[in-house]
Amino acid sequence: MPDGSSSLRLGNADAGALAGRQLRGFVRTLREGWRVPLAGAVLGLLLGAGAVRVVTPQYTAGMVVGPTARVGAAAMGARLPVLLGHDTPLAAAEPGPGDELLSDFGRYLELFGSVPVAERMMADAGLMRALFPDRWDAEAGAWRPPAGVLPWLKRLFLAAVGREDWLEPDPERVSSALKDRILVEMVRSGPMRRITLRHPDREVALRLLTAVAVATDAHLRAEAARRSAAQIAHVRARLAGITVAEHRRALADLLSEQERVAMMIEVDLPLAADAIVPPTAARRPDWPNPVLVVPVAALVGLVAGAVFLSLRTVWRAGS
Repeated sequence: MPDGSSSLRLGNADAGALAGRQLRGFVRTLREGWRVPLAGAVLGLLLGAGAVRVVTPQYTAGMVVGPTARVGAAAMGARLPVLLGHDTPLAAAEPGPGDELLSDFGRYLELFGSVPVAERMMADAGLMRALFPDRWDAEAGAWRPPAGVLPWLKRLFLAAVGREDWLEPDPERVSSALKDRILVEMVRSGPMRRITLRHPDREVALRLLTAVAVATDAHLRAEAARRSAAQIAHVRARLAGITVAEHRRALADLLSEQERVAMMIEVDLPLAADAIVPPTAARRPDWPNPVLVVPVAALVGLVAGAVFLSLRTVWRAGS
């Protein structure tokens, strides 16, 4: 009667023999059908090269932004007073937990390319025509439906369900088009963000990215000025009806602080975000990247060919 060690050795020997047979079968399959993975790699290479030639090349405009700096030799932000004293309430409402705090820079990133920003950008008609070139008829000087088979099929489908395709861009369409092109990435692990935007025209890409950044900062500045003006008007109205000297002194201090805030908001400096690196773009299109697309397509074709070869071998073995 064999003992446990003998059974273990026999089991290991059987497993080794099975692995050897599988390896020899794999090598024999590759030796007999090597043309299939090679054909897949060549086909993937051709498809990748064709895709790079067919897809419209685009330029990537990028910029790096960070929270507005108020200290340091390179500080660019307006010196707004920070109301954090124990005697000055942060807001009229009850403050929430720490995760509810939202900085001006956080607002800036959230509003980048949003509908309010798009409304400001729509004042530049030339920029809108550059953003939707397929819908602008330069000869007629008017907006028109895009040409082509796919847009026609889309309009036909919408008509079948009782809808209509949009003709002239509105803030929602502009915001959607911007967000499809804009990508916000974290720079290392700090607070800075890299914002990129792609477009087939290099100048348009730079204009769009610059316009979005300017419009976002202008929107935040206008909102801050509106709130500051409302608070100043309210304090002045209350101050006119109070006769107690102590109360008037407290309101006068509050009014002075709010007027300082309003004055610094008007300074022509970045309010919420500093442009650490201004909008830039390469001189040549950088998307799609053929150095990356073509080898990856060839590798995918090689793997697909190997999988097809394995399935064919298994199918023949079972039939």
